[in-house]
Amino acid sequence: MKNILVFFGGVSCEHDVSVITGTMVANSLKGGNFDPIPIFVDENGEWYGGKELFDIGFCSSFDEKKVYKVTVVPGDDALYRIKNRKLKKISKADVAINCLHGLNGEDGSLAGLLQLSGIPLASPSLFASSLSMDKYYTKLLLAGLNVACAPYVRICRDNYERGKEFALDFVKKKLEFPVIVKPANLGSSIGITKVSDEGKLIDALDRAFKYDGKVVVEKAFEGFREINCACYKSGDKYFVSECEEPLLNGDLLSFADKYNGEGVKNFPAEIEPSISKKIKETVKYVYRKLDFKGVIRIDFLLVGNEVYLNEINSVPGSLAYYLFCSSTDQLSEFVERLCVDAINERQKFDSNLFKYKSGILNAGFFGKGKTGRGNKR
Repeated sequence: MKNILVFFGGVSCEHDVSVITGTMVANSLKGGNFDPIPIFVDENGEWYGGKELFDIGFCSSFDEKKVYKVTVVPGDDALYRIKNRKLKKISKADVAINCLHGLNGEDGSLAGLLQLSGIPLASPSLFASSLSMDKYYTKLLLAGLNVACAPYVRICRDNYERGKEFALDFVKKKLEFPVIVKPANLGSSIGITKVSDEGKLIDALDRAFKYDGKVVVEKAFEGFREINCACYKSGDKYFVSECEEPLLNGDLLSFADKYNGEGVKNFPAEIEPSISKKIKETVKYVYRKLDFKGVIRIDFLLVGNEVYLNEINSVPGSLAYYLFCSSTDQLSEFVERLCVDAINERQKFDSNLFKYKSGILNAGFFGKGKTGRGNKR
């Protein structure tokens, strides 16, 4: 049986949401074709392993004395226990899945580390993850793909602190109120504010800059509808979900709407077939162009019959399984399929040539004992 590392928690404002996703995935894999190994990342960045981590209640009242520290190392596809400043191999890591929402996980950090270790990842790659995590860079790329987004401006903390009034004038010049102010690298509606007039813009920017050094200010559409759609690839085939529509309680979809059971969703969304088709085609197009792996969810804004891509979630809540599966019983099969594809992709990657005998190190160009700096030819 192959081992799958399930990463969750993390140093992020979305830590608690990640715990929900991670424990759900880890428990769904029990008794299946993969042996799940939960890896809990605490809010200080320490990694822990142990059977207690299957229990979401334990994670909420975490006791490090009942678990043990773990790590992976570059060039070695294994999981190690850290004890008395020494490493002891626990097991081979055949594959991993990323349930770390937000920074230090969803942003490509984990993908890069696992690539160095040679551990297949059933989640998006470093590039696709880091790009989609940053709302500003996402918009830059989407413009090149001719995918419509809301008009926006970017403001960096350094410039903002040098002159708040300049930032205010910049937003007024480029956009019309109302606007949406959001941290560039964050999700789950944290730090986001709708601003109806310039009098409240500074407060909204101050709030957003508490969470990130870069802020995106977007045009706020009136009467919009939020439409979500997910995608994953298995083999050579792309699977695109039906569209869903989270129903808003106010101007924005709040954290409580998403995670505290206060939200209501229409699934499938009650939209025109032509609009549904356009959204699905856009999701598949973006997935393919950015060479995503694993499952992603893309959120759109529907304004009349106009569709605007809002953001890309490379680690969606609960892995967006609910858009493909009728029950949690099917989650294990869904994740296992992602893992098999990740292992196959890694084998293809490893078949590439990474060595080339150039001979330049033995050519004597620099001369014995010389650094080459300032040498004459």
